[in-house]
Amino acid sequence: MARSPPSAKRMKSRGVKSFGNLEGWFAGDTNLINKYLLETSRKNVNTPKVVSFTWMKHQKLDSVRAVLKEQKLKRFLELTGNIYSDLIKVFYTNLNFDGD
Repeated sequence: MARSPPSAKRMKSRGVKSFGNLEGWFAGDTNLINKYLLETSRKNVNTPKVVSFTWMKHQKLDSVRAVLKEQKLKRFLELTGNIYSDLIKVFYTNLNFDGD
């Protein structure tokens, strides 16, 4: 029996809420806690897009697959797993940079 090619469905990543202790996340810094609560916590974290190389094979996109493999991007583009949106938001709240 012939097997039909997989559909172009997106692979799902799961968002995880940690509901942690804000004082622990920011070492008790009330300025960072307020910045997190008023700015960063309200922003959405985009779910990353995932590429299925099996799907690309069934769609006969061999040249694209070859280029991505040659550039060593196959493993990176196929990553799936949990997304810790709270951790991402805490990281960007704490992010500081100097210069222009």
